[in-house]
Amino acid sequence: MRTPPIVTIERSAIAEAGYRVLAALDLGRDAANLYVPPPAEVAPVPAWVPALRAALRANPRDALVLQGWPLRAPSLASLRDPPVTPALAQAWRAAAASVPTEASSLGDVPALDGSLGPILTDLLAALWAPLGAHAPSICRVLDCAPLGPHGRATTSGNTFVVATSLSESGEHPLMQILHEAAHPVTDGAVLARLGADAAAARHTEMGADGFAIHQALEAAAVAYAGAVLEARRPSLVPAYRAWCSRFIPPE
Repeated sequence: MRTPPIVTIERSAIAEAGYRVLAALDLGRDAANLYVPPPAEVAPVPAWVPALRAALRANPRDALVLQGWPLRAPSLASLRDPPVTPALAQAWRAAAASVPTEASSLGDVPALDGSLGPILTDLLAALWAPLGAHAPSICRVLDCAPLGPHGRATTSGNTFVVATSLSESGEHPLMQILHEAAHPVTDGAVLARLGADAAAARHTEMGADGFAIHQALEAAAVAYAGAVLEARRPSLVPAYRAWCSRFIPPE
């Protein structure tokens, strides 16, 4: 059996800045929407919001790229230059320039709940077992307040990076992390079943062409993580069901 992955808990100024931008956008009925309405006394909507929102909607494929860019950008400077179409990149640069973030402002890295670290390590090892030698050996968990209850993740080499807010109540952060960690196992099989063009046709806006592809990817990850929990940590199944009922649309 492979050695369980090493789990680290961190904060990232790059992720913080990028997801602050994305969380300022109300994307409406879109599964990628991170927006939370601010209190009434907060300043007006930033001037860059309409242009960036329009560019995202006009370029749905690159919009998905941008959702993961704060986890892949190697520096705060490069965060402003995502690998997307020029019109979207221009709108993004204007937005990113308005939310400078320094690492010194992020505060202390939170500690995991006493039992959460070993539980997460065990569950990640079980989740990624089907990947065999290709399973990530490192999991970087980024505590990222702008994401709130949502999560984003990416894999680079042997490292899986997942971001969510660890300030959410109860077992929610653990369930969100597990859901994101299920995707590397399930996405390939779903896309293979749906056809060669499925990844490019995926769309997160409800009702759009390609939204069914997004739903299929999400449903597979949800079902797989639930099966692993049933087998490895049945005591966590009620918390997982509560997570599902809150964030997974009913069929």
